[in-house]
Amino acid sequence: MTLRTRLTAAFVLVVLVPLLVGGLVVLRALPASTAARQAETVTTSARLVATVLAGYCDRARATAEAAARATAGTPGPATRRVVRELVSSGLADGVRVVSREGATIALAGRAPAISEVVDCSRGVAGSTPHLASVVRLTTSAGQPAGTAIASFVVDDAFAARLRGAVGHGQVALLAAERVLARSGPLPDALVRSTLRSQAQVDTIAGQVGMLAPSRPGQPYAVLVALPAARAPGLLLVTLVVIGGAVLLAALIAWLLARLTTQPLEDLGDAAARVAAGDLDTTIEVRSRDEVGRLATAFNGMTEELRRYVGALEASRDELQAGLARLGDTLSSTHDLDRMLAVVLETAMASTGAQAGMVLLLGPDRDELVLSVARGMQERGVPEDLRVALGVGISGRVAQTGEAVLGQAGDGPGQLRPGPDEPNRGSVIAVPLMGSGTVVGVLDLYDRRDADGFDERDLATIRTFASQATVAVDNVLLHEEAQRLSVTDGLTGLWNYRYFTMTVAKEIERSSRFGRPLALLMLDLDHFKKVNDTLGHQRGDAVLVELAARVRAEVRDVDTVARYGGEEVVVILPETDAAGAAQAAERICEAVRRDAFGEPGQVPVEVTVSVGAAVFPAHGGDAADLLRCADEALYEAKRTGRDTWRVATPSTSAATGVPPAS
Repeated sequence: MTLRTRLTAAFVLVVLVPLLVGGLVVLRALPASTAARQAETVTTSARLVATVLAGYCDRARATAEAAARATAGTPGPATRRVVRELVSSGLADGVRVVSREGATIALAGRAPAISEVVDCSRGVAGSTPHLASVVRLTTSAGQPAGTAIASFVVDDAFAARLRGAVGHGQVALLAAERVLARSGPLPDALVRSTLRSQAQVDTIAGQVGMLAPSRPGQPYAVLVALPAARAPGLLLVTLVVIGGAVLLAALIAWLLARLTTQPLEDLGDAAARVAAGDLDTTIEVRSRDEVGRLATAFNGMTEELRRYVGALEASRDELQAGLARLGDTLSSTHDLDRMLAVVLETAMASTGAQAGMVLLLGPDRDELVLSVARGMQERGVPEDLRVALGVGISGRVAQTGEAVLGQAGDGPGQLRPGPDEPNRGSVIAVPLMGSGTVVGVLDLYDRRDADGFDERDLATIRTFASQATVAVDNVLLHEEAQRLSVTDGLTGLWNYRYFTMTVAKEIERSSRFGRPLALLMLDLDHFKKVNDTLGHQRGDAVLVELAARVRAEVRDVDTVARYGGEEVVVILPETDAAGAAQAAERICEAVRRDAFGEPGQVPVEVTVSVGAAVFPAHGGDAADLLRCADEALYEAKRTGRDTWRVATPSTSAATGVPPAS
């Protein structure tokens, strides 16, 4: 064996041994690392689905309370109308209100009987296919008056909605060790194994499963299953890489050996020529340090690989911390601004974005309104930014429901911004979906450590958006339930419950600062004739138009509420008797000025009578003010209607002559 061959073999061994060791380490470590990451993913997903399920329980609780508040007092058509609105608004699949005797007062949707459910916030639901919340009704004296139930039907469609929080895999709800609902096929062996292990990660039949046990507030056990990660070509790929590396190493080793032995060969050739009698021979010895340069390059590659692995681990830890923070916030607050701020900050930290903002659709759903922003003022974005649908980057994402990734600008292939949006830099914009429709847009700008965002950043933001929109949808529906509980369903005015709370606060404030407070009580004249001659639907339309006219004649700080039937009350802060008289005259004039009715309908001539009382001259509490205003209203009715009267301290009506304008 020649010297060159021996040196080549030695160089190949020097390179081959680390490659073989590295290949074995990869073959052993990569599957274990993949399994660990997947276990973390399925555990996070199971906790997230459990959090969303608890959010549905909170939504059912809020809906049941809204139904209970609507039933306060004497149940009637208003109760049934509110119950129907709660179901049609998507706040629950079914709502039932039951009297103390067990009779159903109001029912909408698919609501179970009271005997079939367990309150999800207090215990485990068992095998009942209804996620329900139960609220007890009481009278003003604190006596039991019945029960209000709000529920969601637990079926495969419900499990599919929960799966939307994860975005992949399958979700199943279990109770009494059996599956109540599932979003898709699941191996029975995996279900049995997770039930035995109770919150341990199991891998069976190609699926990785994690069980979140049931608890109060989360009445069903949640099983999340993801396909097990497979790497069938890992061995083949590793062998191919090692084989290619060996061939390359052999070539490099041969070249190095040739460069190393070439001077010796030249010396041997020269010696042979001298021995043959050729004394005029020049011997040239060449020496190059190629081995040292290759070792330096290899060390540099090793250091770069070490930094890359460290960056991946840091990114993974940051993503896990962000998901944990996001999950805690989504499950613990109904503060929309705080929730959106956490979503934005977590998304920026996970992608390295320098700035970002969240825009939500306005009340008319024709434009986006800036809700939360970080680092956007430096980019010229105003605090009151509004973007019309279809305009700019955010407007087009909201209109199409499709995420975009690229560079902002006016050049070819760039994303064209709107008038007040940043006009340069890299950008990611993803839609926030709620109840199947777009409710807002999340925008991120300018990654810190790269020229632009990539597809991995887009996948990360899609994950945050899919999780965040479930909680945003819950908050919006919770706010809608709160609004319905204090709003009259027909006229849109505040209801009696809101009036009683507000008048007590205003009286306390007026007493503290020594300022007057006026109360108007309005009643339509001969309203029964409208219902008898034109029907109750036309009568309801008159009440709606009356509410609009009254609101137009009072200030923003005034409170207009429906007291009952065709009676309306108005609270006028900082108003004395003269101011109350002027407001009453304006309302009477606004009602009598034009006939009621839409074009093409029979016009209805309507008038109103008004009674006014002032704090503290006519009473020291809400009950006294209402009594005095009611007696003044009666006096206005008695003296001919279509007029107003102001109560006197002795509760007898004063002369109703309007003050000079």
